[in-house]
Amino acid sequence: MDRNALLEQAKEVLAKNDTGVFTKPAPNLYPHQWNWDAGFIALGYAQYAPELAKRDLNHLFSAQWPNGMVPQIVFGQEENARYFPGPDFWQTPRFAGKPHSSGITMPPVHGFVLWQLLQNDPKARTDKAFYEEKYHQILASHRYLYKHRDPQKEGLAYVRHPWEPGTDNSPTWDPVLEAMDTQKLTIPPYTRKDLQNPEAAKHRPTDQDYDRYVYLVDLFRRHQYNDEAIQEECPFQIQDPLFNAILTWSNECMAEVGRWLGQDIGVFLDWKEATSGACNSKLWSEEEERYLAYDLYGERLLPCRTSSAFMPLLAGIPSFKQAIRMLKQLQGPGFSGTPENPAYKYPTYDLRSPDVDFEKYWRGPIWINMNWLLWQGLLRYGFTDEATAVRRDSLTLLEEKGIYEYFDPRKGQEATTGYGTDQFSWSAALAASWLVQDQAKNTAGS
Repeated sequence: MDRNALLEQAKEVLAKNDTGVFTKPAPNLYPHQWNWDAGFIALGYAQYAPELAKRDLNHLFSAQWPNGMVPQIVFGQEENARYFPGPDFWQTPRFAGKPHSSGITMPPVHGFVLWQLLQNDPKARTDKAFYEEKYHQILASHRYLYKHRDPQKEGLAYVRHPWEPGTDNSPTWDPVLEAMDTQKLTIPPYTRKDLQNPEAAKHRPTDQDYDRYVYLVDLFRRHQYNDEAIQEECPFQIQDPLFNAILTWSNECMAEVGRWLGQDIGVFLDWKEATSGACNSKLWSEEEERYLAYDLYGERLLPCRTSSAFMPLLAGIPSFKQAIRMLKQLQGPGFSGTPENPAYKYPTYDLRSPDVDFEKYWRGPIWINMNWLLWQGLLRYGFTDEATAVRRDSLTLLEEKGIYEYFDPRKGQEATTGYGTDQFSWSAALAASWLVQDQAKNTAGS
């Protein structure tokens, strides 16, 4: 397949997943609108259909809670579609005053998404009202994080469920989840709806994982989604480098949007400085030469070799010396393979880890959104060759394996297709974001 054919296929995937109201992540497995999926999808649309990007962002933010939180899921018209937990389990309208959403959030990508959309929108000046509205909505969402998710007021937001950082079953969370003894927890009855396909089921989180996920949701319901009450009891409180790097970059990008709108941007600059400083003072590990997650409940760093550890590159958080050390880690055998065992860039978990799983969700496979974020971070530091390599590998996987959710990183040993669900929207959208830019450059140079 040539790159023009891949671009057309990517656009076709997005068109098929368009409900007419928003773009769902996939045809069947994910029938609703997900928070950071909507952001990554908008990045693709920004390159060739800005009005669809705006529509999707409008739909997402229509479910923003009064406290500013943007929920992880906005349930679509098929509320009882094959997905658990659905709206009946979350019970959020009783407490949030907003119908049909989950009760947690996801990485705050929308600040940098809005900035990229603004730069590509030919109607930006005539549609200033859209950008003003989103500016204030994103401001409220960031204020929520700093007010309700930073109990020590140190500039680091914490996540309170493995679904919030987006990397659901990352090995990073294992010690925290394992400390939650399922034999001693009161877990409400539930039925998973993600295991009907036996082939896909083996890639999904375990039943024991889901018991803990459900316990946490039930805890939130019992506390009526009161952030302070939840924080007192919740055993899962993690300051994640991925989540906070995205927050920092979005603060920086929102300052640029604010300048364009003529707004007072001081709060975004203050937040950016605070979170950058806290990442370096608290999450950076000299020994590991990367950033680690911190367990607020257990008061400990969580040393785990995942690609999330490199995400502060995205926001310019590390010094250049730190960035060079991180680059060497990315280029090493853990994330780039060896001549004997070559790998596509970048697995989500160190290839040398004894428990790496090349088929299971966030425990080893490649995800296109993580590669896109790392590509941005590498470019920021001038690591152009490495950025080119991760972009090339991402497009090669999409060309050769299909527009899937995630991919086996091993060259020559991997499956003939990707894993998870096919026709996956953010994989399509991020491919489109790269390829439309290529077309524009080729047109300009001809």
